[in-house]
Amino acid sequence: MVQEDKITLFWLPHSRAQRIVWLLEELGVEYNLHMEDRVQDVRAPESFKKFHPLGKTPILHVEKPDGTVKKFGESGFIVQYLIEHYDTTGKFKPVTEDDKDLIDYFNHYAEGTMQPLLVGLLVNNVAAKSVSFPVSLLVKTVVGKINSGYYAPEAEKNVKFLNDFLKAQHAKGRKWFVGDKISAADIMLSFPVQKVIVANGGATVKPVKESYPDMYQYFQDITSEPAWIRAAEKVRGRDHVVINGKL
Repeated sequence: MVQEDKITLFWLPHSRAQRIVWLLEELGVEYNLHMEDRVQDVRAPESFKKFHPLGKTPILHVEKPDGTVKKFGESGFIVQYLIEHYDTTGKFKPVTEDDKDLIDYFNHYAEGTMQPLLVGLLVNNVAAKSVSFPVSLLVKTVVGKINSGYYAPEAEKNVKFLNDFLKAQHAKGRKWFVGDKISAADIMLSFPVQKVIVANGGATVKPVKESYPDMYQYFQDITSEPAWIRAAEKVRGRDHVVINGKL
């Protein structure tokens, strides 16, 4: 079937937009990838406000045959929209009602629980490095106490939660988060899992490979998927490319 909609994904390095690239590759749809660089390696460029008022990535534009353009933000909604409208083979369709409920849970969990913890650690780490001596001593002390008192133990608890869940899946001979096939949960959780394993940033004080082997194995598995590799190659030279679990 000929694809009538023109899809454009607006992408920045080190962002949640990369998991949308993976999804688009899994769906096998045609799309344009609009790539720009961050300002001072942190902020989105002002130009992104032309594509969506908030100017944050990912942004998805869908141009319909009549010329109207739908503009979306929020990776969770983008994942939902793309699957609902372009999964023509049922690749991402849940097998059971229980699977659907679990997928919906993880879709909200990824952005509602896990991601805020990782962002909190990131912001605090940046804050500790952004001021000069002697103020830096005070800032490092304050953010260190905030991290050790809340963000770090909460992140560690959630890393263990995900690892234990995957351990149960692996015990059943399954490599995905839900059931025995890829789902939106894998797309959504791929970003925080990658951040824990590749960047860490204080999410765990333990070596992931030894302490959380099931999460580590999961990451090896998804980064070996053909669609993941195609998505990674699309951004080579613009972002960290992880293939077969390696940068």
